[in-house]
This record gives sequence, structure tokens and C-alpha cells, in this order.
Amino acid sequence: MNLIKVKQVVEDLPYMTLKKAQVMQDFIHKHDISSILELGFYHGVSTCYMAAALEEVDEGSIVSIDLHSAQKRQPNIEELLEKCGYLDTVKFYYEPVSYNWRLMKLIEEQKRTFDLCYVDGGHDWYNTGLAFFLVDKLLQPGGWMIFDDLDWTMEHLDAKWALRKPEEERITPQVRKVWELLVKTHPHYSNFYEQGSWGFAQKVAV
Repeated sequence: MNLIKVKQVVEDLPYMTLKKAQVMQDFIHKHDISSILELGFYHGVSTCYMAAALEEVDEGSIVSIDLHSAQKRQPNIEELLEKCGYLDTVKFYYEPVSYNWRLMKLIEEQKRTFDLCYVDGGHDWYNTGLAFFLVDKLLQPGGWMIFDDLDWTMEHLDAKWALRKPEEERITPQVRKVWELLVKTHPHYSNFYEQGSWGFAQKVAV
């Protein structure tokens, strides 16, 4: 199934557009990506697009992690993967609090490494900041990290959990803070660039 056919299945569900999916596919093919870790999948739209990109080169797998609440979405990731035919390509996990707990378990197992980590969940200093250092232990040299929503803030959210946050946290683009203060200053990462809402960084040393 190519990207156009995936688009016909996912229609206008959030959160990856067909245009961004094409950028992702080009990136995956250019860098010979075959093993992807995804943090935050919501409905599973981005997961399906990335699985389609891997299918183009006849190999690859994805591990994707989100919260239990994602299981209640209509449709959820399992339903979309089934419609697209990618249930065998993707291993997905629902976590009660944070994807970081599953990352801890993956580090404990140390059964695999990844070529790419796509971070599109958490969106705060606490989750994304810790995730960067945890993913580093699972990312092989030469692998890449892509951070989505660099400049997103929770300023306009009216959810109770967001309103309980201090104003400074609500108006601060926290993924940008992780990108600028942790990722770009890390001695093992280089080849930084931004494209739209995405920040790209390559692990160049161990």
C-alpha cells in the first residue's frame, strides 16, 4: 500500500498530513531506515504512513508507544493498521502514564536498536527531555531523531490538566527547550536542521 492508498484509509484524521508523510518517506528511503521507534501515535495515522514507507523497500518494523487513552480513539491504531494491512509491521504499546516507562523496559531488554525515533507525544520538558536520553540508549550510531511540534504550547488548551500548570509552562514551547538545550548541545549528536515543525538530529558518536 502506497501513501496515497493510506491517505484514502486515514482520510483527514490527525496528526500527519500527506505532505509530511511524503517528507518522511523520502527521509526513510534516503537514510536506509528499517527500524523505527515512535513516541506518540494518537490514532496511528503517522504509524501507517511510516509503515507504508518501509513497505516500499520491502523491509522494516516499527515500535510505537502512546497512552491508554489512545486505545479509546475512534478509530484507534489497531483498527487503522488492520485496514492498511500493517499489523505485522508494527508493535504498539499503551502506557498508563508515559512512554518513558516502556522505554525503560526496552532498555532493560536490550534486544534491539533503532535507526530512527519519531517523537510526537508528551510535548513537555519532563517527558520529552527524559525521552531524549532514554532513546539515546536505544538509537544506533548514525541513527536519527525527529522531534515534532518544536514550537507547540499548551497555552490555548482548556483541559483541566493543562490549566493546572503554571503559566510559564503553559506558554513555553517545551519541545523547543529540549531541542535547544539538550539535543543540540549533546556531544554525540550533529547534523541538526529544522523543516517546518520538525527538528532533525543525527547520532554521530557513542
